[in-house]
Amino acid sequence: MSWPALRWNQVAAVSSEVLRHADARARDEFGIEPLQLMEIAGWQIARFTEAFMDGVGYKRILVVAGSGNNGGDALVAARFLHQRGALVTASVVAAKDPGSLVARHAGLFGTGIRPPLREPAARMVAEMNAIGRPIVSIDVPSGMNADTGAGAETAVRAAATVTLAAPKSGLRRSPNSGRVFVADIGMPAALFSADRAAIELIYRTGDLVELVDPDLL
Repeated sequence: MSWPALRWNQVAAVSSEVLRHADARARDEFGIEPLQLMEIAGWQIARFTEAFMDGVGYKRILVVAGSGNNGGDALVAARFLHQRGALVTASVVAAKDPGSLVARHAGLFGTGIRPPLREPAARMVAEMNAIGRPIVSIDVPSGMNADTGAGAETAVRAAATVTLAAPKSGLRRSPNSGRVFVADIGMPAALFSADRAAIELIYRTGDLVELVDPDLL
């Protein structure tokens, strides 16, 4: 299956700090709760995975979820994939905070990760890479810094990355990212201030848009 595509030089990459502020403003200014964004993100990841794998019916899918919001996204995706007939197994890293979104609701890491990875995370990532099956990463490949791409040597090696709301600069030209797609999860483009026009271009192109190098499109 093919998706609508834009060149990396047509879009704006946003930093982890900008995204954190956007998350807070989405709640405070628009009344959009994190759980709402999580549901849409999980649905987008599931529908992408179904298309990317040429269907998921009766196929075995392992969902590895950490204790942050991306772990919640992964578990929502697991539910939608199960509804589509996938044989889903979830491996969940216990949340330290029993009140966290993952613990309440029930990708390993999100945009705030600072490599190098510590155990047991480093071992889990190494085992995932060793399996040799295609991996779909949520937001950024687990273990890689979203802003700089640092930590790639020990991060997940994805076949595809579905990055949420806006592009992250660390994904560009990183072999760990695989094919990179931006998913619209309902975050208003107005939250991105100076980059609003570039983010709106993505959303108007499609709700799942592939980003490609300028010389490939």
